[in-house]
Amino acid sequence: MKKNAILILFSLLTIISSVKGQPETIWQLLQDGSIIRWAYAGGDEFNGTQLDYSKWDDGYPWGRSLIGNQELEYYKPGNDNITLDNGILKLTTKYEPGYYIVEPWHSGADILSDGQPNNRYFPYTSGMIFSKQKFKYGLFEIRFKLPVGSGLWPAYWLYGGNPNEEFDIFEYKGETPNKIHIAMHCPGNECDHFGGWLTATGNFSDSFNNIMGEWGPNLCFWYLNGNDFAFWIGSLNYQANLIANMAVAHGCPAAFCPGPDGNTPLSANFEIDYIRVWTRLDCQQVVNICNHNQSAIDPTGITGDQIIVGGTNCSTTVQNEHNLHLIATDYIALKPGFIAETGSNFRAKIVNCPSPQMMKLADNKSETNGSLKIISDIEPDSSNIASNKQVSASIKNQPLLYTKIYPNPTTGKITIEFVGKIDQNIKIELINSNGQTVFSKDNLIEKSLEINIFHLPKGIYFLNGFFGNSTNFRQNNT
Repeated sequence: MKKNAILILFSLLTIISSVKGQPETIWQLLQDGSIIRWAYAGGDEFNGTQLDYSKWDDGYPWGRSLIGNQELEYYKPGNDNITLDNGILKLTTKYEPGYYIVEPWHSGADILSDGQPNNRYFPYTSGMIFSKQKFKYGLFEIRFKLPVGSGLWPAYWLYGGNPNEEFDIFEYKGETPNKIHIAMHCPGNECDHFGGWLTATGNFSDSFNNIMGEWGPNLCFWYLNGNDFAFWIGSLNYQANLIANMAVAHGCPAAFCPGPDGNTPLSANFEIDYIRVWTRLDCQQVVNICNHNQSAIDPTGITGDQIIVGGTNCSTTVQNEHNLHLIATDYIALKPGFIAETGSNFRAKIVNCPSPQMMKLADNKSETNGSLKIISDIEPDSSNIASNKQVSASIKNQPLLYTKIYPNPTTGKITIEFVGKIDQNIKIELINSNGQTVFSKDNLIEKSLEINIFHLPKGIYFLNGFFGNSTNFRQNNT
């Protein structure tokens, strides 16, 4: 007899989700059978007609280029190099030589004959997005497709704002379309500029792929299409902005050379389907936040079953430009004594959560059919001090499966996605509030399953999931 199914509550309402395919929570199944729950904490599905400037800036706060890297692009503001096309964000590099305004303190700024001191020559224009929200810890996900061409240099990364406060989830060069570069930079070189190149089973220019960077208090992971491929042991003590940009490299010996050549196709696009940020969700603890002033180095996400902020003789302040996101599974109480200053980035919400237990599974490697995987050990940069001792093709307690279920509430269809693979039977059942099974599917092999429930009456439904002969974790959202 199968016991303790995953129990997921859906309500059939007349409200259609305004967010394309973005779940509120996802599971991460580890190799030892434990379950980690993540809650959506930020990002963008890029469903609109132009960039959402409440979430993003279109340039670095300090200027429109990175002079120190000798990059050849000017990040042009507006819609010329940043477009949204049918749910896809395109950061576009164009050959548009000219003089463009930079900050006065940028080295190498040219003084033109008309006396304007803040113009500098750039051969290319390009696009980037820079998050207005800062993060400390989380899972940073992007679904993307990359261009081919020498000198093209797209990247997805977190930056704390000071030298060597950098978590490079990936960098890429268009002349090597089957490789990505990862790196970790720390103030004082505590992490020895860990990083290098890795080779995939195919080209990142051929189709969309998914990369996630996991930032924890003492450990960071990299994942490609659900498969871990690198990790770094250490701590990063700052909050960081999330960046996706399309740079253009200079000729050698500059950073990430070579630059463009006569065969580089322009214009060229860094295409992004979505960016999603997840916070690890604790659905059992009761959190009391008292006499706390959120600072620029505190974790930006606090989760729990119940969260109480402020109260008598218990002040708590989120100051201007500081970031705090509260996520609870039962309730959040904001009591007198709590202040979120104007200009602060404070948010709070309630989500549903399972009780993480243990599930015994076969010790097998996660696979994603038809998707790219990393097939090489990291190739350390020649300038790196550190070797590849902290990177392994097989990590103990690695993730086996991600499960995404959306939208909730829904009016007609439920989508279930599995990223990864386990060698046991998967069965799902949809049950109404009277305990009747209205849909069932066994021996599930699809990576994505769509259940049409348009014909069902409005009400509360439960989605049960079974893995193997028994399961030992449950979500009960009543």
